[in-house]
Amino acid sequence: MIQNIKYLGRNIVITLNQEATALASTVDGGLRSGIKYIIHHQVPKNFNEEPTREIEKTHRELAIRGEEAITFLTATELPRNHVMRRETTNDIEVYVSITIGLTNPYKIEGSEIRTWLTGVSTINMAIIVNKPLTIQAMIDAITLAAQTKALTLAELTGNGMHGTTTDAIAILTPTNGDKEPYAGPATAIGKAWSTQYTTH
Repeated sequence: MIQNIKYLGRNIVITLNQEATALASTVDGGLRSGIKYIIHHQVPKNFNEEPTREIEKTHRELAIRGEEAITFLTATELPRNHVMRRETTNDIEVYVSITIGLTNPYKIEGSEIRTWLTGVSTINMAIIVNKPLTIQAMIDAITLAAQTKALTLAELTGNGMHGTTTDAIAILTPTNGDKEPYAGPATAIGKAWSTQYTTH
């Protein structure tokens, strides 16, 4: 699924080798098809602009059509705080692209959510799977991603945080082909990428 990765100034651009369908919680997300690029874009620490305009500006500067991209925004330093991992299990290939910034954490305590708004960094995660997925399976993957992230952060911080208030997640799969109906924790797809997240 990955054709190449380029580091262009404040941007990381991942080019896919085929069109993908994406389910994403990014500003330009939702359920979308025809995706060819994943962009991680670094904004200033004091960023307070309209995020949609920032994304449109980024697309123009990179000469990428907005309808072909899923775009993450973060104030964490790029590419320093970006990791990319690949896992293969039989005929399943999963890439996980993560940028990590922890300046505005939150913690769930009982029925309340505590926040510390100290910046605009995020934990952004793109999961690229080489198998086509149904919408239900994509929701499985998004759910597992959120659960895995929260558990990992809780373990690393002594239950001090479960995420940041601006985190975003995207799952991308080939548009064409027979679709896998599930991608939860009991499936080979779910196990492949969640192992990558928790061990790196």
